[in-house]
Amino acid sequence: MIGKIRKAIEKNSAIKAWIIRQESIQSSQQYELKDHAEAIRDVKNELFTVDVLCDSRDKDGKLSSGLGTVSILPGGEIQSALEKAVLTAQLVRNEPYDFADPAPIPELELADPVFQKDPEGEINRILAALKQTSDLYPHVRLTAAECFGEEKNTRLISSKGMDARQTTTDIYLQWVFIGGEGNDEVETFAEIQRRRISDLNLEEEASLRAQYTSDLLQAGKPENYTGPVVVQGGTLAVMVAGDVLGGSLLQALSNGGLKYSGETPWEIGKSIFRGEVKGDDFTAWANRQLAYGVPSSAFDNEGIPAQRVPLISDNKLTSFTADQRFAHYLDMEPTGSFGSLELPPGETSTLDLLSGSYIEIAEFSWFNPNRMTGDFACEIRLGYLVENGKKKPFKGGMLVGNLLDALADVSWSRETGFYGNYLGPRGARFNALQVAG
Repeated sequence: MIGKIRKAIEKNSAIKAWIIRQESIQSSQQYELKDHAEAIRDVKNELFTVDVLCDSRDKDGKLSSGLGTVSILPGGEIQSALEKAVLTAQLVRNEPYDFADPAPIPELELADPVFQKDPEGEINRILAALKQTSDLYPHVRLTAAECFGEEKNTRLISSKGMDARQTTTDIYLQWVFIGGEGNDEVETFAEIQRRRISDLNLEEEASLRAQYTSDLLQAGKPENYTGPVVVQGGTLAVMVAGDVLGGSLLQALSNGGLKYSGETPWEIGKSIFRGEVKGDDFTAWANRQLAYGVPSSAFDNEGIPAQRVPLISDNKLTSFTADQRFAHYLDMEPTGSFGSLELPPGETSTLDLLSGSYIEIAEFSWFNPNRMTGDFACEIRLGYLVENGKKKPFKGGMLVGNLLDALADVSWSRETGFYGNYLGPRGARFNALQVAG
């Protein structure tokens, strides 16, 4: 199929450069409802995605470049699909650029050999382990669960002479705990995505969610509060690194495309913060080389090799991240996709972070700061008021602040953790945030 697509491309003189990606996916899926398997599926998919780059001139003779992308199923019509891609590309008027030249591709650990050996069996064992852990907490009921696991084989070839392959795995697990009865019933939803089964940390995560479910039954309403706020684990990862699909504030503001358009105020060599740094100095990497990182890839959709990009050093921006197009416009080397956010360990023990009085945010309903300013007002699904070593659960209210200001006044734990798209301190104590009750 790749050969046929390539021949069709080479016959089209309007195409300046091209990339073909072949993705073959084999997936095992299992759905559980209460105490029995509702459905078990094995799914195989194959897809060819073609990017074409075309140059054109406007009525004044000004040269521009445009990108068109089309997906083709095995055995699908190639010629008409390419004509649509070319038409799309010729309607786009970007400044001229070209696709990336070939470069050495690093070898990364992206596929779980345990899952690859017995996909269906491992999915079954994951769900069985979830049930066994849930049985240790009789105050909650596991009402539904599903687990997907897939192995993806990707091949990318380009008109620039690139021909690369990689294999990745992904494990996705979600479940629902219910506690209480009738009008007092509460529900906790959990989801985890990792490349490797051992990184699910299933017993720890299930135990934590069971405790959250129990605490929600006892939770009261929050009062207005200003002061230290502690965030830990996966909740901290989402707060700082965003979710896998949506990215984060740091990812947005360090994006070369936004720099080119003037939408980000960040400048190389200058502080990313608006004022004085009162807490720990901030350093970060955009790491697409992170072993088993969910956004990690040996090469991205453009064929750009994985890098560990020094992003921020001691509060100052070190580099932007950029795809081939915007790297060309900004006269920099392309970094490709952002990858995972990596932070160095802090200097404070978790025990010291949890000293004194503070509020801990266990879960947000959704943490969604403004991607340009960092301002947020996010609903708290579960939190704790901690005074004299005693934790009082509450639900509702809003955590209010600005993420950049919060990162300028924070203490990081020296204990670290890995949460799919984040590697860094397991805990953080933000010294001055507000809870609106």
